[in-house]
Amino acid sequence: MTGRTDTPRHEEFAVNAERPTGPTRGIVHSADGTPIAWSRAGAGPDLVMVHCVGVSRATTPQPTLPAELARHFTVWTYDRRGKGESGTADTYDVQREIEDLEAVIGLTSGPATVYGFSSGATLALIAAESGAPIHRLALLEPPLFAAPDPDREFLTEGERQLAEGPRSLHEWFQIHVVGVPDEVLAELPPVADETLRDAASILHELAFLPGTPAERFRSVSRPTLIVASDSTAPEIHGWGRELEEQLPDARLEILPGEWHGVDDATLTAAIGRFVDGAHSPPAFA
Repeated sequence: MTGRTDTPRHEEFAVNAERPTGPTRGIVHSADGTPIAWSRAGAGPDLVMVHCVGVSRATTPQPTLPAELARHFTVWTYDRRGKGESGTADTYDVQREIEDLEAVIGLTSGPATVYGFSSGATLALIAAESGAPIHRLALLEPPLFAAPDPDREFLTEGERQLAEGPRSLHEWFQIHVVGVPDEVLAELPPVADETLRDAASILHELAFLPGTPAERFRSVSRPTLIVASDSTAPEIHGWGRELEEQLPDARLEILPGEWHGVDDATLTAAIGRFVDGAHSPPAFA
């Protein structure tokens, strides 16, 4: 499935149809002064991407998705704090990450759709819950860790793994937190040095993921698309169904894909239909 290059029929797509002017990359300072590195590509409605755990714009497992989305959207990508070219702070608070996202949204002409993948999707949900100026949410396989961690046992174990080295933390997170199947692990390429340099940021996810049951997000009234692969883990389908039930304006789409992923063209088409507001016939086909 590929996106058409003609202009979609709805006025909302035409509003930002002219290619934006100005720099295509830069630094925006978050509310606490932390520098957040960003990039912009394409033309169309604004869409901000929130990456998953432990990766930057350079190391994301979705390296070609921004270019595919940029055929139809003005795509804003950024390095979450503690990763890539962005700065960090001495202590972590998820509220600072929300402020980082708000700073990037502030660069757009608005209204902005926010797309998040995996834990980045959960972070986008948390930001929407807190009142961030998000117009729509497009979420690819957000994990929901219902049980809280009041004694910080989850985070403490992550810190212990990090003390043994960034590779130890990365492997522990992949196996024991994400639950990557053995057959998928066997096919993954070696972890790049650049990814290992950002491994300490994995602790951020260990701080905000616990205590995120679907019912927590019942107040999130933004139109929300939840996407899952037909080949992903059953619990991810379950989390998607729970969110669809709890959010007042959400729908779940199960699309052809692989474990924890959907190809760029299929995902872009789904997001395009969602933003366009069309069900049949779609502007993206």
